[in-house]
Amino acid sequence: MTPSTDYVTNSSASARMALSCLDLTSLNTHDTETDIARLCARAQSPFGPVAAVCVWPRLAAFARAQLPAHIAVAAVANFPHGDADTEHAVRDTHTIVQSGAQEVDVVLPYKALMAGDARTVAQLLAAVRKACPGLLL
Repeated sequence: MTPSTDYVTNSSASARMALSCLDLTSLNTHDTETDIARLCARAQSPFGPVAAVCVWPRLAAFARAQLPAHIAVAAVANFPHGDADTEHAVRDTHTIVQSGAQEVDVVLPYKALMAGDARTVAQLLAAVRKACPGLLL
């Protein structure tokens, strides 16, 4: 290899590695299946796949149906508010589990954490963890 082809080869390999570590995310309030279909198509670029596609729980099953098995689906629980509503976070998590997604991205009840209420944060996380055994949290 010449120095210029070596650089291109290394750059391509680095770009593929970077892509494989990224999540493509669409969490717009009014996202539709059409929006998520476009996102899923982008996840399968000629430069390599991304690690995951992250969407609302209501769109996770659709995303899972659009993607090959090697691209994970992540969905958000307790988003966007990050309140201390454990029941809401667990409901979101059940939807995510039932969709076939592989990852739950939970928004911590950050207001409780900032107020020094680590117990509420720990309880919410424990309840979400229990609701999604075996999934990446």
